[in-house]
Amino acid sequence: MGWGIHTKNDSGDLLISSDIKAFHYIGTPTYTGVQQRYNNYSGSRIYRYTLTSAETPLVFIKPANVNKFYAVLTHFNTGSSWTYDVIGSGTADEPPTLYAFAALSGSGSSSETHGVLVKDASGDRTFDSREKPLAIIDIVSATPPDVPMDGGATSTANVDPGWHGCSTSSYRTAMEWDFTSDDTHTDYNYASTNHNGNYMFAAPSIAQSAWRRNGYHYHCDGCGKWWHADEHHTVYANLGVFYRQAYKLTSSKLQAGWCSTKEFWYLYADKSSWAPWNSECNTSGSFGIPFSQKTVNKVSNSVIIADATNYV
Repeated sequence: MGWGIHTKNDSGDLLISSDIKAFHYIGTPTYTGVQQRYNNYSGSRIYRYTLTSAETPLVFIKPANVNKFYAVLTHFNTGSSWTYDVIGSGTADEPPTLYAFAALSGSGSSSETHGVLVKDASGDRTFDSREKPLAIIDIVSATPPDVPMDGGATSTANVDPGWHGCSTSSYRTAMEWDFTSDDTHTDYNYASTNHNGNYMFAAPSIAQSAWRRNGYHYHCDGCGKWWHADEHHTVYANLGVFYRQAYKLTSSKLQAGWCSTKEFWYLYADKSSWAPWNSECNTSGSFGIPFSQKTVNKVSNSVIIADATNYV
């Protein structure tokens, strides 16, 4: 014999069910500080938050700056203590506000006599209008572009950085590329009719990307000239940047883009001769860049959009 309740909207979407637990607001995670700062190119910050919850939470991000990209980078827990790391683009500390939601537990209080309370066959609550249920505005499947840089894909051919002695900054300038990622994203429409400054979204950072430039230079001063000591000038250089996927929510678009997170800079410059005026520069150890150019884990992620106004 069937029992219970199922409530749907005009589109046939399930809103309330005695068989399925709805998520409800459980609080705002506590911001504890910045875990990592990267200040080159578009830059990024990793912000840490903590929360206590007996149930597994779903965390939403309300951006501190609507012009920046954000995403949940990782999370872990010990018992009911949860920690969330959120990545955000930019070179300034702009931690977003988080809102946490989880399934209800237990039968709840019976002292209040108003609202809608739905329970399953075991007597556990699946929906309670007194507990601020999660109201979703839209869910969008989003994927970032293959190449995260505003300057486009870098060439695998060697760049000639020239010879600058031990002037590290000069070699770095010659190796530069537009590694910023502010303007590189895939745009998606979402239900934004009533958009306001309190819109928030739940989305993970899964995709990673790494891009680089390789540099090589060689010339010889004096070679073939009997009156000049042979001077062999050799340069090896690598400049690479790592990225993580993130999202921006404008008044009309969901943008799936990237945050630059780290870099690898390697330089070896050497002048060798039988004469006693050798010079050597080595700023990053004895090996070249440790990765190949690629984007990995690039899949379509579900971005859940809601209005934080209901929970402020």
